[in-house]
Order: sequence, then structure tokens, then C-alpha cells
Amino acid sequence: MKMPLKVSRLEMRRTKVKWVIIHHTAELYAAPSAQIDNAKYQLPAIVGNVLEKADADINYHYIVEKVKEDYIPIACRPFVALCDFPDIDLNVNKAAVHIALLGSYDFKIPEKRLYEVLAYRLLSPMLKLFALPPTRIKLHNEVSSQEDLTCPGDFFDKAVMISMTRRFIMK
Repeated sequence: MKMPLKVSRLEMRRTKVKWVIIHHTAELYAAPSAQIDNAKYQLPAIVGNVLEKADADINYHYIVEKVKEDYIPIACRPFVALCDFPDIDLNVNKAAVHIALLGSYDFKIPEKRLYEVLAYRLLSPMLKLFALPPTRIKLHNEVSSQEDLTCPGDFFDKAVMISMTRRFIMK
């Protein structure tokens, strides 16, 4: 299934990246494959959901999905395109890169390997690229105006993610 490129429908970033925001896919996509991650490749179902809603693109820059035995970061939207999160302050959202973890970590405890892949393949290189300290990594629930939002989930441990990221910091 090919996703049509509709770059003209995406708002472009005009500011420097200052934040990296971590999400899970459960709050944005109603597809069952967005709720629970397993070893089967599920991103095509999310793409199908995006096409059904006639959205311009997947609303994250990256999605980390478990495929077979390991986690794979998948690029979904160019860095220069903004993601649309009305619950996040516009000044933060315009300067943010959004990374989603496939599934819902309200129901499942993240594996250590997920934190390692997230830190090594995405967070550490982004911190280096954008000259950001690890304190600039935020969870969606920390920057959202929705008080009851748990994204990326009650079981997601920010301290473990930051610890892993510091372990892989590129000098």
C-alpha cells in the first residue's frame, strides 16, 4: 500500500528543534494494531488508518515498532514538517520532533531492548544533531494540556529512557 505524498498539506518548521517528545500510537490511531505491539509488522495498518481519515501523513516523525525479535525505528514524516498536536502548546510543538512507540504502554511494560533502541538509534543522535541536553526529552503527558492523558503510558519509565540515552551519548 502506497501512501500518497501530500507535502503541500503539511505545515513546515520555521524554528530550530528544541524538544523531542515521546508518544505511543494508541492515543492517535483507533486501529487495533496501534494499540498492542507484537512481532508482526503492523505499520501498514496505521498507514491504512491514515488513508481512511484522508490525513496528509502519519502524525509522527518516527515510530518505533517491534518486528520479529527486535525494535525498528521507522521514519514517517520529514523533520521539516510539523506534527499536529492541538493539546501541546504551539511554541513547544513548533520546535519539537515527535517519536511514537507502537502500542500502548498503559497495558504493557516496555522491554529493556525498546529503551536501548530508542536511545541508541534515535535519541542520542538527535541530541547530538540538534545540540540538546537530555532534559529536552519530554513525554507527551508532560507537555499536554489534557490532564488525564497518560501517553506514552503508565508503564513507560522516563528515568530508564534518560539513563539509556546518557549511556549512548555521542561526543
